[in-house]
Amino acid sequence: MLSIQLDHVGKRYRTSRSRTVMDLIASKVNRLRGHREEIHTAEHGSVDATMWALRDVSLDVPQGAGLGIIGRNGAGKTTLLKLVSRVTWPTQGSVRIGGHVVSLIELGAGFHHELTGRENVYLGAGLFGLTRRETDRCFDAIVDFADVAPLIDTPMKRYSSGLYARLGFAVAIFSRPDIVLVDEVLAVGDAPFRRRAIEALRGLIADGKTVLFISHDLWNVRRLCTDILWLDKGQVRAYGPAAQITEQYMNEVNLAALGAGDAALQTQRTGTGEVRYVSVELLDADGNPAGLIEADDSLIVRASYRADAAIQRAVFQIAIVDVDTGVVITTASSAGDGPTGVAATGAIECRFTHLALRPRQYVLRLSITDARQILPYDVLMAGPRFAVTASGGAGGLSGTEEDGVVSLPYQFFHRAGADGLQAVNRA
Repeated sequence: MLSIQLDHVGKRYRTSRSRTVMDLIASKVNRLRGHREEIHTAEHGSVDATMWALRDVSLDVPQGAGLGIIGRNGAGKTTLLKLVSRVTWPTQGSVRIGGHVVSLIELGAGFHHELTGRENVYLGAGLFGLTRRETDRCFDAIVDFADVAPLIDTPMKRYSSGLYARLGFAVAIFSRPDIVLVDEVLAVGDAPFRRRAIEALRGLIADGKTVLFISHDLWNVRRLCTDILWLDKGQVRAYGPAAQITEQYMNEVNLAALGAGDAALQTQRTGTGEVRYVSVELLDADGNPAGLIEADDSLIVRASYRADAAIQRAVFQIAIVDVDTGVVITTASSAGDGPTGVAATGAIECRFTHLALRPRQYVLRLSITDARQILPYDVLMAGPRFAVTASGGAGGLSGTEEDGVVSLPYQFFHRAGADGLQAVNRA
């Protein structure tokens, strides 16, 4: 049974200012005559006066599905949810909905900041269609889920944005929805609340409810959704299993980031300057330039330097840093193996064999210091970037957000009753 059906849906908006009734009539006449509506700008000249936020989108979502919607900013994700929630109507095509829709596009949108949390629970629940008696029955569960019991009789103008969102989410979840639309609202909550929220949405899906989930956090999308819709410039770029679509999307994002170049990054440097890095190359195991590295492959970092003064002994360091978190994954150092003296020009090479990193973006931090690693001659805070992709095409971002960034070899053992240990899995 289908919960949501979109049939060749398009949504068009005007880009120009508000108009009078006569303007609207004239525009309609021009469109009937086949004329294009234009506005004139000093920067771009004549441009189309309308824009398509969505175009020719067809989608069937079965009941009890968890569907992730991903794409760049402006791809049409929020517009799609607004069409499903009847906030706006399609310019073309049809949208069919089966069931009661709860939209979590803006948590606490119906709350009044002068009212207390208790009063806003009843206000919000009423807006979602619950009677006062029904709200009485689930009131304690709402407060416990939001974890706002100490502040429940405090005006909500005293609440932080995170507390505001937590209470709004709790009210919505307990309002007996058939279809839940979630648009980046979990980003304002802390980690424990995000975990509770994901588990609550999972519970709804297990109960046969439908969840449409928009987020740039692909970890949470993968944890919640079995299928993903990828929107690009208002059109469907891909639709299919979460693992497959996530890998395609991340590969494109990584390539775009790497294609932007690292010239701007290399200006972020400090140090006294007696020795400076001149160039840095990223190479694969065969010595070819590489920005994308498959998991468990090798990465070679080759850097040339120039010394303006003779240095008795210099220590070269290369650190791999996770772009999203800023966490230093590992550091390679030439201490003990470095050159006895550095002068004029030269080069170093560092090989990371069997790169045991999860599919993500990483950046290099390179430095040159004295032998005691106290005086920095050159520190390249943000050198070239590279991305790790899933080896063998095995669905990039597997697991949960607690999986970390390093994949270590492991072996599981299982003891059944009096039997001895038996290996059951190895990676």
